[in-house]
Amino acid sequence: MKKGFEIFNEFVNTKSLRQTLQRKKIVDIFLSTEKHVSVDELYKLIKKREPNIGYTTVYRTMKLLSACGLCEEVDFWRRRFTV
Repeated sequence: MKKGFEIFNEFVNTKSLRQTLQRKKIVDIFLSTEKHVSVDELYKLIKKREPNIGYTTVYRTMKLLSACGLCEEVDFWRRRFTV
């Protein structure tokens, strides 16, 4: 069974997208989170470790994680992503 990083990297490569250091850090933090998180919650976690990563980068990376099946987008009153 493939691990999260492998799945994400394979997806990014098949879509001819760049695998940036920022994306790698976001995916690492997301995959190490053991609970359901919203984009806002994930952004706060990332800002503690990586203050130069912006909200838009986190949101777009979450869209990619959703597209490759590593998380699911759930819309309650506002959008959330979960493991």
